[in-house]
Amino acid sequence: MNYRYLSHSEGSETEKVRVAKMTWTLSLIYFFSFFGITFVEKENIDVATESSTHSYSKPLFQAAYESFVMSCVSNLAIAHLCVNVAYDLFVLTPPLYFIRIFTGDKIFHYFTSKLIEWTVPIVVGPPAVWCGMRVWINDLEYFESAKKTGRALVLSNHGSRVDWLIGMFSGFSGTGIRVGFVCEWLVKYLPLIGWYRNFVNQDTFVNRSFESDKPRIEKRIDEFHNSNTDMMLFLAPEGACVDHNDMAKKYINDCQKFAASQGYEPFNYVLTPRYKGLTCLARHVAERGEIMSITMAFVKDGKLLDERLHSPDRVVPDLYTLFDGWGGSPLSVYVYARHLDNFNSKSPEEIKKIMMDDYKNKDELLAHFHEHGHFPGVTLDQMGEFAVNHPKVHAHILLHNLLWLATAYAAGVLPLVLRSITWIFATCMVSCVTGKYLYGSTMEAIPFETGIKALMMWMYQRKVKKGKDVSTTNTCGDSQQAY
Repeated sequence: MNYRYLSHSEGSETEKVRVAKMTWTLSLIYFFSFFGITFVEKENIDVATESSTHSYSKPLFQAAYESFVMSCVSNLAIAHLCVNVAYDLFVLTPPLYFIRIFTGDKIFHYFTSKLIEWTVPIVVGPPAVWCGMRVWINDLEYFESAKKTGRALVLSNHGSRVDWLIGMFSGFSGTGIRVGFVCEWLVKYLPLIGWYRNFVNQDTFVNRSFESDKPRIEKRIDEFHNSNTDMMLFLAPEGACVDHNDMAKKYINDCQKFAASQGYEPFNYVLTPRYKGLTCLARHVAERGEIMSITMAFVKDGKLLDERLHSPDRVVPDLYTLFDGWGGSPLSVYVYARHLDNFNSKSPEEIKKIMMDDYKNKDELLAHFHEHGHFPGVTLDQMGEFAVNHPKVHAHILLHNLLWLATAYAAGVLPLVLRSITWIFATCMVSCVTGKYLYGSTMEAIPFETGIKALMMWMYQRKVKKGKDVSTTNTCGDSQQAY
């Protein structure tokens, strides 16, 4: 090519390619720059046993390389998730809001439920069919019968950052049902998945203040009831997921003090539940349906990840844990489900007692699982598995990708979309590494959350070091028991 006669359009395209390549290169350099810091802290590798004639120890380099490859695969999987969800959000969702203006909520909820059915395999499929995630339950028949009522309120422990994905997977497997979630307000502002859960899934987002959230919860439930939309409402009354930082330790201690103040032995595997919001959440099953308590145990390589709250070996599974199954050990989830009596007409004090008793039971279930490797009264081979049709999910993922590719090609924006995927991948890498550097681990409940929450935790730590009052932050005293 004669570069003196290169057209402006050709030059512009070349420049864009260079920017994309630079993004990839910088993201890899950024990863390798900080990876050693977080990796060496977590892995006990005896570099002294290596020959002193080499600049780099073989075990450290090999482990770093393998972890780097897995991180690339995980972030590519997250980028794949983002682009597919973005298509459904930006292309397929706006017409539904236009239709809503003329038809109301009933038609809108019908079509958003169909859209969710179309999207869910893209979300739960890769962890299940690519990365080997499997989910078992002690009483599959009971769980399926609860879904068939059309309304179910599922109260889960909060042992992972992918509880929502397990909830979505359980609604997808077997008798399909739309799954709604009650989650913290920050989620709806997180790019793509958070926006989808706000505008399509229409989850209920709370600020942990019962007075301000009660009208919002009741309004959302009434909208679905008035449109006669079947839904399984899924939430974790603990309201928080804890790791090993100072704020988490304070939260655990506050919860254990609160349990003692209520006449219970401090819980070792679960936090205390937030109960006040359940007075209005129970209206979801006031006329029909089932209230179900579930306890989830997350296992990898035969080890319980969500073990004792204060244990240094405790691991909080997130999206990266799921996608690590692609080349490592897949995640197994064991669920213990049991019936809870409807407390729609109960007083707040009665509901508090019901929930504290339930969490005492959850704590005992996890303690038994930790000690014996299974829940009491049921061995692992007696549990039923949530089935997934692998060929069907593979076909669905293929069709979904072909659809957005064809749409982008027809609209003449395919190069732009492919560059966007590159930027999403790079952003995920930066978010992941920043989180590991600032926080020590990933916190990827949904894409980009690791970096954002790591920065929030870092700012909290700065406040603590400066001696600012943080006594009201994330405490578990009775006045803070919002949900």
